[in-house]
Amino acid sequence: MNKSKFMTNFLSLAAAILLLFALFHIGQIAGAVRMFVSGLQPLWVGIAFAYLLCPVASFFEGKLKKLKKISGIARPLSVVITSLAVLAAFALLCAVLLPQLISSISDLVPKLPGMLETQLTRLQKFLVSNNQFAATTADLVESAENMLVTWIKTNLLSTVYNLASSLMSVGSAIVNVILAFIIMIYLLLDRERYLNQCRKIFHTVSRNERVNDAVYDTLRQANKMFGGFISGKLIDSLIVGVICFVFMLILGMDYPLIISVIVGVTNIIPMFGPFIGAIPSAFLLLLVSPKQCIIFLIFIIVLQQVDGNIIGPRIMGDSIGLPALYITIAILMFGSLFGFIGMIIGVPTFATIYYVIKRVSEYFLRKRGLPTETSAYGPDFRISVKSKDIHNECGGDDGEDDE
Repeated sequence: MNKSKFMTNFLSLAAAILLLFALFHIGQIAGAVRMFVSGLQPLWVGIAFAYLLCPVASFFEGKLKKLKKISGIARPLSVVITSLAVLAAFALLCAVLLPQLISSISDLVPKLPGMLETQLTRLQKFLVSNNQFAATTADLVESAENMLVTWIKTNLLSTVYNLASSLMSVGSAIVNVILAFIIMIYLLLDRERYLNQCRKIFHTVSRNERVNDAVYDTLRQANKMFGGFISGKLIDSLIVGVICFVFMLILGMDYPLIISVIVGVTNIIPMFGPFIGAIPSAFLLLLVSPKQCIIFLIFIIVLQQVDGNIIGPRIMGDSIGLPALYITIAILMFGSLFGFIGMIIGVPTFATIYYVIKRVSEYFLRKRGLPTETSAYGPDFRISVKSKDIHNECGGDDGEDDE
């Protein structure tokens, strides 16, 4: 066995052992990652902001460089304009949206037990007059009512008030935000140098040019997936939230701001987001008026169809290209590990892993002279051991990969 083959086998075995170790200790690894992420939270937030705002800063820089008098300070000026735009948007959010949101929540929470009791009383009357199992059903409804009302009075109110108190005590949060903002500015001002340093360190460690090219290709693909998906989803969710708010205002429905914020924020989560946002919103409207609840559910179904088939594709295009099953797996896996943030970044992360696995598998298939198209591997596919000829009685597709 030559040295190259020995190293290949050794690395493959080591990778398999590491994978098994990670699978059996996934809880401890996730806990360690969460601690690491939490400890350096300002850094990660600053990097995330710089990554999302880099196209905006580059846009302003390109425009400013065309002006000869200020072309020499185009970079710092573009960063200042971008930072001021972010601060202005945040200030507008706090001045316009936050007070109304807090006011709506403060008005809603004390009314929830009474609203719930009213609707359940109506349900009980309906069951008594229309159902032969009225007595049993009424007892079940009454038990559920008592449990839910007790929970609202004891847990929900304290949870909301504790959350409000936490929001009012902004000490450490302000420090983290300021640090993240400073890190973002540093990264935007000298972004090329930091990227060049990373490339320099990488080339110091890796001397195989083929591997280097593959890594750069993967990073470019990951950048395309993350940038296109996250920025596109944010814009798409903002549009969905605004449409929901306008619709509810026109029809005079209750709590339009709270519900629109819930719908817009949860819409960031692929596939499951619309349902996650629609369920509590519909329940809230059900307590106010069953008619409003039905109208809202019909509207949400129509809105999500329009968003999924018209708005979303126009904004995001095919930035991910994952089958629906893999998107579901990504959301469930990363959501269980990292919560709401995991549901958002899980899809582009899984898409990047999927892309790497696909490239590696296609590379080894080509080395063996096998087709790379998935459609070629039908039930009649076989390889002649003696001649190494490939046979596929179904005549696999020689076109694009159907993945």
